This record gives sequence, structure tokens and C-alpha cells, in this order.
Amino acid sequence: MRSFVVRPSESVKEDKQAFYGFKLLPIYFINQYNTHHPFGYNDGSMIASKGIQSQISLGLYAKAGPIEAHIQPEMVYAANPIYESSPTYGYSNGKAYKKLFAGQSSISLSANAFSLGVSTANIWWGPGIHSSLIMSNNAPGFAHIFIKTKRPAKTPIGTFEFELIGGRLTNDTALGFENFHLKNRPGLNTNWRYLNAYILSYHPKWVPGLYLGLIRGLQQYGEAIKARSGSFSSKWLPILTKTLQKKNDLGDDTLSTDQVASFFLRMVFPKAKAEFYAEYGYNDYGSNTRDYLMSPTHSAAYTVGFKKLVPLQKQKYLDLGMELIQLSESPDAIIRTAGNWYEHGQITQGLTNDNQILGSGAGFGANNLVLTATCVNGYSKQGIIIERTGRDPEFHPINWTDVSIGYTRQIQYKNYLIGAVVQYIHSANYMWEQDLNKGNLHFKIAVQYFFDKLFKK
Repeated sequence: MRSFVVRPSESVKEDKQAFYGFKLLPIYFINQYNTHHPFGYNDGSMIASKGIQSQISLGLYAKAGPIEAHIQPEMVYAANPIYESSPTYGYSNGKAYKKLFAGQSSISLSANAFSLGVSTANIWWGPGIHSSLIMSNNAPGFAHIFIKTKRPAKTPIGTFEFELIGGRLTNDTALGFENFHLKNRPGLNTNWRYLNAYILSYHPKWVPGLYLGLIRGLQQYGEAIKARSGSFSSKWLPILTKTLQKKNDLGDDTLSTDQVASFFLRMVFPKAKAEFYAEYGYNDYGSNTRDYLMSPTHSAAYTVGFKKLVPLQKQKYLDLGMELIQLSESPDAIIRTAGNWYEHGQITQGLTNDNQILGSGAGFGANNLVLTATCVNGYSKQGIIIERTGRDPEFHPINWTDVSIGYTRQIQYKNYLIGAVVQYIHSANYMWEQDLNKGNLHFKIAVQYFFDKLFKK
């Protein structure tokens, strides 16, 4: 899930009265522990590992007129001991992992509804709560330039929101690749990659509660872009010039570019205190319109979810949720394979940063179902989470299935916000080995400390 507690970068709200000033961002300290093998996702700069792992962050927010700055580095430590692995799954060099990240940092210049800047903060695109197909906080944030709407832009036909980014994706030689079942990739192209992507969301004025959107991303090797001739837009903004079909790009499958795209909708029912959402994506474009119509599931993945709030008492309610994501190949792979999501073939690292998948953390080629029930009373929360994950079922003759149940708790004490999760995972046919069943306990606790407001007015 995005986070079981409020992330510090989300806790800073715009102060319209503050023209200049600064304040300290919350300090947060997260610890997690796995008893048998790696488990956990949507944890940013944390890595897939067994044993104890910690992340700490603190920072400063400053504002001077239209200029805003978040300086919020993160430090990660993981004991990273060796765990049970095989030729098909898992890797650990047994050495402790330590790394300092720029974290949720950014500098931006805003005017009216628009903002331009540079950032290393995580991006979450799409309606999903536990998973997102293309962009989430599963991997460390990456350095990128952005231009976006700071708030919905109003037009006669409704409101629009968008974000356009150009960013640098890197590798981490100390880690296995999540899109290769945590194995090392021999002979890997170690060049950095350039990701150009955008999201466009539209809320029509005639349909209250409906949001429609498009997400598209294209990555290429950075050094190859530098060496290529052409205009600035063709080199650094290809996402705006390249079509959604191959027929206009001779030899598209031989180019060192990989693309992904998704369409999403979110429908909110305020009176029922409910919402439905879905995202449908492709990691391989069709040759023409007929190709899309004849093989709509080719290279496709999707997420569907439902959320419902049930009032219990004054300021207290039950939050019910269901979310399903399918990343494994559809049956048409029998006659025309597209490979698993997050790896199409031209970019050997796939859609990753520091070897972690930028989109869904459910697992490479996995199908994941999440059910949640949480009692909410202000900042106080407690609930249960049930998950079932089929791990890459299309590419293995034996099914590895994880079934887990967990308890979540969050409390507020003075200036502290404390959240915890304990989850038991039963892995049937672990590592796709028949009758190799393993149990794993996953513990996670996060503590945040909020400072008093220090804005000058």
C-alpha cells in the first residue's frame, strides 16, 4: 500500500498566508523485519531483504514567494543476510546495505495552477491504492525535471491535471533485480536510462465524481540519446512526438526504447461513501488499430479496486477495500508472447530504478488480491489485511502462491504518529519448488515526530 502512516512529504499542506518562511519537516524512522525471505513493497528506498532494515529521514521546507523547496534526504540500512534462494529466485551477497538518498526532495517555481521544478521525490500515478501499473513509491525516487498542474486547471468542459517528467534511472550493483525475481543480470547494459513520461487526468463537469486519465512512459539509454542527432524534442521529449502505433516507426522493435501506457478511471459516489477505480495498461504497442481490436489483451495488465466507508459513530467509520492487480501474461501469449510486464526486451533493466520496479511491488509477473478492513477514528486506525499472490504463474510449471494475513495499527501520541504492521505469509511451493512450503513473519513499525509550525507571516 502507499503507506500505512502519513508520509512526511504528504504532511506539508500549502499555507496560502505564508509568503516566505521555513519549517522543519517531520522526522520519521521506519523499521521492518522479515524472518525467512524478502517481503514488503511500496517502501521507497528500502530494499528486498531478509532480517532487519531501517530508514530514517528528516528535512526542511522553505518558501519564498513562488519558490518552494523540500530538502528531505533518506538514509537506509539493511542487515541483508543470506536467505534461502535458488537458480530461479533470490540473491544476497550477505553484506550489510547502507545508502544515503536525496529522498523526497524538490525545488519548484509556481505560477497560478502550474509548477516547474526538479525533484527526487517518489511519484504515484493512477487510481490504485495498493498498486499502480507505471509509477508508485515501490522503488527509490529518481532525479527528474517536471512541469505539472499544482491544482486542477478549470476549463469550460471540466478540470484537467497533468504532469510531464524527464528523469534519470540508475542501477545498483549490490542488488538483484526485482523484475528478474531478485537475481543478478549477467551481461547487463549498465548505462543510465532516460525516462520521459506524462499523466493527463480529466474530470468532466457533466459527470460528478468521474475522473479519466492516460499515463504513458518511454525509456531509452541516456548515452545513446546524447550521441543521436535530431531536434531537442525528438531526443528529450519523445513521449510527445512518438505515436501509439508501430507502423510509423520503421523497425520499432529493433530500437533501444521501451514504452508503457495505461488508461484509468475513478468513479466516486459521495452519498454512498464509496469509489470504484480501474487501470488498464500495455507494455507493447500494436502495429495498427486492427491489432488493438483483434488482440486487446496482448501485453496487457490491469488493476481494479473498490473502496467503501461505513459510518459507525461520530467521526468513526469502517474502511473496507478490495484491489486486484494482474501482471501475468494473458492466454494469447501461447501464440504471441510479450514477456512479463516491466520488461519488454530493448531495455534490459526494465522499468526499474536501483533495480526495483517503478510500478507495482506485488512481484514480477504476479497476480495479487488485497482485502482490507480498517476501523478509523481520526489518526487512530486498526484493521486487518489479507493478501493472495500468485507469483509469475505463466512462466513456471509449478505455482508458487503466497497467502498472508496481517494486523495494522496506528496511534497518535502528542507530536508522535506511530504505525505498525505484523503480517504472516505462507508461501506454498516456495521458489516454484513442489511441496517446499515456508512461513515468513513480516514486522514493520514507523514513528514520526512533528515539529511545531515555524512559518513567518
